[in-house]
Amino acid sequence: KVIGPAGEVVLEQGVIVAARHIHFHTQDAAKWGIQDKQKLKVKVPGERPLVFEDVIARVSDSFALDMHIDTDEANAAGVKTGDLAEIID
Repeated sequence: KVIGPAGEVVLEQGVIVAARHIHFHTQDAAKWGIQDKQKLKVKVPGERPLVFEDVIARVSDSFALDMHIDTDEANAAGVKTGDLAEIID
């Protein structure tokens, strides 16, 4: 079952791929001048540095700072849980 702001749908089969995004607590977003739904560029360092574009900012009082990318994107950049990234735009 996929539930969103426009309703819900039940799929017999299939998958979804969530857009890459960062959860920001409202206070963190305000401190850095980030707006909800703003698109960001994020650089991940390492052996295979990469810049992710169109990373969506999601701002809420119930969020803690955390970036979500899919497994293929993480593997391409050599990123693992707990690694740090830099918002560059």
